[in-house]
Amino acid sequence: MPVLFVTTSAFSQHYGKNRKEAAKYKNNPDYYWGESDNCKNQSKADEVAINALLENISSDNSMQGLFFIDSDEDEAVQRTRSMVTFNDEIKMASDELILNDEPQKASVFRYISKADFAKICSRREEKINRYISDGLSAEEQMRYGIALRYYYWAMMLCHSHPNGAGLKFKYDGVNSVPTYHWLHKQTEDLLHNIVIQPKRQEKTDDDQFILFITNGSDRVDGLDFQYTNGNGYAKGTTENGLSYIKMVHPDMDNVKIQIELENKNIAKSFDADVYRVMDKLDEQIVFADAVRYVNIGKAKKMKSLDEFKTGYNTANASVERSEQFLDALSSSHAEIAKVMAEIEKTLTKKGGAKAADIEPYFTSEGMDMMRRLLAYGKVSIVGKTSYKFIDFGDEVICRSIPMQFDFARNTSFMRNIAFRFDKKTNKVKSIAFRLTDITESQILGKEMWSENARLTLINFIEDYQTAYALQRREYLEQIYSESALIVVGSVLKNTKKTDNVLMKEEVKVKYDTLSKSQYMTRLNNVFDNNEFVNLSFTNTSFNTVNGKQNVIGVQLRQEYFSSSYTDVGYLFLMVDLRGKLPVIEVRTWQPNETPVDELIDNSSFVFR
Repeated sequence: MPVLFVTTSAFSQHYGKNRKEAAKYKNNPDYYWGESDNCKNQSKADEVAINALLENISSDNSMQGLFFIDSDEDEAVQRTRSMVTFNDEIKMASDELILNDEPQKASVFRYISKADFAKICSRREEKINRYISDGLSAEEQMRYGIALRYYYWAMMLCHSHPNGAGLKFKYDGVNSVPTYHWLHKQTEDLLHNIVIQPKRQEKTDDDQFILFITNGSDRVDGLDFQYTNGNGYAKGTTENGLSYIKMVHPDMDNVKIQIELENKNIAKSFDADVYRVMDKLDEQIVFADAVRYVNIGKAKKMKSLDEFKTGYNTANASVERSEQFLDALSSSHAEIAKVMAEIEKTLTKKGGAKAADIEPYFTSEGMDMMRRLLAYGKVSIVGKTSYKFIDFGDEVICRSIPMQFDFARNTSFMRNIAFRFDKKTNKVKSIAFRLTDITESQILGKEMWSENARLTLINFIEDYQTAYALQRREYLEQIYSESALIVVGSVLKNTKKTDNVLMKEEVKVKYDTLSKSQYMTRLNNVFDNNEFVNLSFTNTSFNTVNGKQNVIGVQLRQEYFSSSYTDVGYLFLMVDLRGKLPVIEVRTWQPNETPVDELIDNSSFVFR
């Protein structure tokens, strides 16, 4: 077998050629470059060269960097930090020339064209604009907590952008304004308009308070905050304008409330790019109105949450119409009202509710769900409300009791719980997490559908999200057809590079088709490894499939929140509602990045 000897001069000639190549890029104004010298090994030399390349880019005075005014660091340090957030993209997109690989003398040259770097910056700007769009959509639905989160993340991405101060946003599709200034003003306005009114509930302990949270007239949703409870900070959340706080010391008069904007823990599982940016920048954007001091010492007592009456603005007048629609369907059920009063009385007992105390009021299936609910974090009833009873088939729906669920790691959320009674026995046959007022109104607003069809769909979606929250494995096993088509999408980001060309990063969605068995195995694994799973739906649209009555295609924007993972995407369900139990024939999930014209709906399938 022949042996190949490579002489030192051969290596010298190769490295000499690379040095000449590097010199060309150094003298070319259309390129950024960075070089290392005398490093202990090639890996370290490459790291130093990338940092030098980023430093070279940051010194480009043609770009208008964005700086934190209240930072302890000067602009030069801040500029360097913002460039470090591009480390991974630069490593993948730039080219490398090895100038020397000898130990202790290793040297690497890195370079990238200004045009290719501009493409990387454009992708970051596209993400900024997407968060603005999602924030505006959340605002329209009064989901202030979500809107504030997305605006804050967009502002942090602006700070990381080399030309952050020069970015422009077409706020009305035509006229442009500086993106960061628009985001900052929008956030300021949302925060400034938030009104927090504390109330005491009659016949409750002096350490418990209800907060009514509005924008001055309309109830806001999804607003997370931390508050001082006399023993540090506790977590609060908002559902349909209501929040619940509990003091460790009942003699406190003032409570400090810090509205959550950063949501760094959510970003960690929701958007790795945003999390990395916030982590590397290590700064915060401060808004004075994010901190409130609420005087609970002067909180007035109220008999019922029904005293909390606010209208909705013109955009959300559909919610008011939905309430009127449901009021018209309501009827009195004195015996069921007595049962509800006993259940609520038991649930508010000091020391916590015991399942055995309320078991006589439930069917076996209903009690199984109630036990799961009581085990779903630490449960607190938020205030007292008047019951609204709606006759629906062989059941009576009682709407609804607001409850707060507290979990480990200072996590909590609030949901309205509906109780469904068997008409014959006056016992609770099932419970469900209600949809938000606005999501519900989107369904009830479909006046071309019968009352029964609309209520059937609401019941189904409520049962669906409740089954995930309470980990009702057997129920989910039953409602998925044995031949169900289950499609799960995931995002693949791919940047193609040749020796001379960097192609635009493409967001591709990879689709996996699962059998029912495979999907249930995945789902059981999720349940086994999470303290909680919480689904929330917005942007609901639905229609019949091929004109078949009670075979419905439902498209929803799903917000998924668990103890280990968070995401937003589009859920499509094709459901056959003709039997005793609904049957899901198709379930697809597509990530938030999916282009609108590629979203799956009824037209994507033929139902026989």
